[in-house]
Amino acid sequence: MSEKKVFWYVLFSRTGVEERLAMVLKNRFDDDDFLPFVPQKTCVFRRQGKRTLFRKVCFPGYVFIESSKSTMDFIERARPIVDKQNDAYRFLSYGDRYELAMRDEERIALSKIFGEDKHMDISTGFKDGDSVRVISGALVGKESIIQKVNVGRREAVIEVPMFGTTVSVSVGFEMLKAVAD
Repeated sequence: MSEKKVFWYVLFSRTGVEERLAMVLKNRFDDDDFLPFVPQKTCVFRRQGKRTLFRKVCFPGYVFIESSKSTMDFIERARPIVDKQNDAYRFLSYGDRYELAMRDEERIALSKIFGEDKHMDISTGFKDGDSVRVISGALVGKESIIQKVNVGRREAVIEVPMFGTTVSVSVGFEMLKAVAD
Protein backbone atom coordinates (compact mmCIF):
# COMPACT_ATOMS: atom_id res chain seq x y z
CA MET A 1 0.00 0.00 0.00
CA SER A 2 1.48 3.36 -0.99
CA GLU A 3 1.64 6.35 1.29
CA LYS A 4 -0.66 9.17 0.22
CA LYS A 5 0.97 12.28 -1.23
CA VAL A 6 0.96 15.39 0.93
CA PHE A 7 0.70 18.94 -0.38
CA TRP A 8 1.17 22.25 1.38
CA TYR A 9 -0.80 25.27 0.24
CA VAL A 10 0.12 28.76 1.44
CA LEU A 11 -2.48 31.42 2.08
CA PHE A 12 -1.61 35.13 2.28
CA SER A 13 -3.29 36.63 5.33
CA ARG A 14 -3.42 39.81 7.33
CA THR A 15 -0.31 40.01 9.50
CA GLY A 16 -0.89 39.38 13.18
CA VAL A 17 -3.96 37.17 12.82
CA GLU A 18 -2.33 34.06 11.37
CA GLU A 19 -2.96 31.79 14.36
CA ARG A 20 -6.58 32.92 14.78
CA LEU A 21 -7.23 32.48 11.05
CA ALA A 22 -5.69 28.98 11.10
CA MET A 23 -8.00 28.03 13.99
CA VAL A 24 -11.08 29.44 12.20
CA LEU A 25 -10.16 27.55 9.02
CA LYS A 26 -9.58 24.33 10.96
CA ASN A 27 -13.09 24.61 12.43
CA ARG A 28 -14.66 25.50 9.07
CA PHE A 29 -12.97 22.69 7.15
CA ASP A 30 -13.95 20.15 9.83
CA ASP A 31 -11.96 17.58 7.85
CA ASP A 32 -8.72 15.78 8.73
CA ASP A 33 -7.61 16.22 5.13
CA PHE A 34 -7.32 20.01 5.55
CA LEU A 35 -4.92 20.90 8.34
CA PRO A 36 -4.22 24.64 8.62
CA PHE A 37 -1.08 25.55 10.60
CA VAL A 38 1.25 28.44 11.28
CA PRO A 39 4.95 27.48 11.56
CA GLN A 40 6.44 28.88 14.76
CA LYS A 41 9.79 29.12 16.48
CA THR A 42 10.86 29.45 20.08
CA CYS A 43 12.71 32.68 20.82
CA VAL A 44 14.52 34.01 23.88
CA PHE A 45 13.82 37.39 25.43
CA ARG A 46 16.36 38.63 27.95
CA ARG A 47 15.65 41.49 30.30
CA GLN A 48 17.65 42.38 33.38
CA GLY A 49 19.39 39.02 33.23
CA LYS A 50 16.12 37.07 33.22
CA ARG A 51 15.57 34.73 30.29
CA THR A 52 12.03 34.18 29.02
CA LEU A 53 11.07 31.82 26.20
CA PHE A 54 8.22 32.68 23.84
CA ARG A 55 6.82 31.45 20.53
CA LYS A 56 6.87 33.58 17.43
CA VAL A 57 5.31 33.14 13.98
CA CYS A 58 8.06 32.30 11.47
CA PHE A 59 6.33 33.65 8.39
CA PRO A 60 4.14 36.65 9.28
CA GLY A 61 1.26 37.04 6.86
CA TYR A 62 1.07 33.36 5.85
CA VAL A 63 -1.10 30.42 6.90
CA PHE A 64 -0.19 26.96 5.61
CA ILE A 65 -2.71 24.22 4.85
CA GLU A 66 -1.60 20.59 4.62
CA SER A 67 -3.77 18.34 2.46
CA SER A 68 -3.63 15.22 0.33
CA LYS A 69 -5.91 16.91 -2.21
CA SER A 70 -4.35 17.84 -5.54
CA THR A 71 -4.68 21.48 -6.60
CA MET A 72 -8.02 21.33 -8.43
CA ASP A 73 -9.71 19.28 -5.68
CA PHE A 74 -8.16 21.56 -3.07
CA ILE A 75 -9.41 24.73 -4.80
CA GLU A 76 -12.90 23.31 -5.18
CA ARG A 77 -13.14 22.54 -1.45
CA ALA A 78 -11.07 25.39 0.03
CA ARG A 79 -12.01 28.42 -2.07
CA PRO A 80 -15.62 28.78 -0.76
CA ILE A 81 -14.37 28.62 2.85
CA VAL A 82 -11.32 30.87 2.41
CA ASP A 83 -13.20 33.50 0.37
CA LYS A 84 -15.52 34.15 3.34
CA GLN A 85 -12.60 35.07 5.61
CA ASN A 86 -11.85 38.82 5.79
CA ASP A 87 -8.30 38.18 7.00
CA ALA A 88 -7.45 35.80 4.13
CA TYR A 89 -6.33 37.38 0.86
CA ARG A 90 -5.28 34.76 -1.69
CA PHE A 91 -3.25 31.61 -2.17
CA LEU A 92 0.41 31.73 -3.11
CA SER A 93 0.91 30.49 -6.66
CA TYR A 94 3.92 29.68 -8.81
CA GLY A 95 3.20 31.70 -11.96
CA ASP A 96 0.23 29.68 -13.14
CA ARG A 97 -2.85 30.48 -11.06
CA TYR A 98 -3.56 26.75 -10.79
CA GLU A 99 -0.09 25.85 -9.54
CA LEU A 100 -0.84 26.42 -5.87
CA ALA A 101 0.82 23.49 -4.10
CA MET A 102 4.20 24.32 -2.59
CA ARG A 103 6.97 22.66 -4.54
CA ASP A 104 8.03 19.32 -3.09
CA GLU A 105 11.64 20.34 -2.46
CA GLU A 106 10.51 23.41 -0.50
CA ARG A 107 7.94 21.43 1.49
CA ILE A 108 10.47 18.72 2.32
CA ALA A 109 13.09 21.26 3.41
CA LEU A 110 10.62 23.08 5.65
CA SER A 111 9.33 19.77 7.04
CA LYS A 112 12.85 18.89 8.15
CA ILE A 113 13.27 22.25 9.86
CA PHE A 114 9.89 22.35 11.61
CA GLY A 115 9.16 18.66 12.18
CA GLU A 116 5.74 17.11 12.68
CA ASP A 117 4.60 19.70 15.22
CA LYS A 118 5.42 22.56 12.79
CA HIS A 119 7.57 24.21 15.45
CA MET A 120 11.27 25.05 15.39
CA ASP A 121 12.92 24.82 18.80
CA ILE A 122 15.41 27.35 20.00
CA SER A 123 18.75 27.18 18.26
CA THR A 124 21.39 25.77 20.52
CA GLY A 125 24.26 27.00 18.39
CA PHE A 126 27.48 25.09 17.96
CA LYS A 127 30.94 25.63 19.38
CA ASP A 128 34.32 24.01 19.05
CA GLY A 129 34.41 20.66 20.84
CA ASP A 130 30.66 19.93 20.58
CA SER A 131 29.64 16.38 19.74
CA VAL A 132 27.43 16.30 16.65
CA ARG A 133 25.70 13.88 14.29
CA VAL A 134 25.21 14.57 10.59
CA ILE A 135 21.45 14.38 9.91
CA SER A 136 21.35 14.92 6.14
CA GLY A 137 23.55 14.75 3.07
CA ALA A 138 26.19 12.26 2.03
CA LEU A 139 27.61 11.89 5.56
CA VAL A 140 24.26 11.21 7.25
CA GLY A 141 24.66 9.20 10.45
CA LYS A 142 28.32 10.10 11.01
CA GLU A 143 29.21 11.39 14.47
CA SER A 144 32.13 13.67 15.23
CA ILE A 145 33.47 16.47 17.37
CA ILE A 146 33.45 20.00 15.93
CA GLN A 147 37.01 21.12 15.26
CA LYS A 148 36.16 24.66 14.18
CA VAL A 149 33.00 26.78 13.77
CA ASN A 150 32.59 29.38 11.03
CA VAL A 151 29.55 31.37 12.18
CA GLY A 152 29.61 33.73 9.20
CA ARG A 153 29.30 30.86 6.75
CA ARG A 154 27.06 28.88 9.13
CA GLU A 155 29.21 25.78 8.96
CA ALA A 156 31.41 23.62 11.15
CA VAL A 157 34.52 21.63 10.39
CA ILE A 158 34.27 18.04 11.58
CA GLU A 159 36.58 15.08 11.15
CA VAL A 160 35.24 11.84 9.73
CA PRO A 161 36.97 8.54 8.95
CA MET A 162 37.21 8.19 5.19
CA PHE A 163 39.58 6.60 2.70
CA GLY A 164 41.46 4.84 5.51
CA THR A 165 42.31 8.10 7.27
CA THR A 166 40.59 10.99 9.04
CA VAL A 167 39.39 13.79 6.77
CA SER A 168 38.30 17.32 7.74
CA VAL A 169 34.98 18.26 6.16
CA SER A 170 32.97 21.51 6.31
CA VAL A 171 29.31 20.85 7.02
CA GLY A 172 26.43 23.37 7.16
CA PHE A 173 24.76 23.89 10.55
CA GLU A 174 21.41 22.76 9.12
CA MET A 175 22.95 19.34 8.46
CA LEU A 176 24.10 18.86 12.07
CA LYS A 177 22.39 17.90 15.30
CA ALA A 178 23.97 18.14 18.72
CA VAL A 179 24.59 14.81 20.44
CA ALA A 180 24.18 14.64 24.22
CA ASP A 181 27.37 13.57 25.95
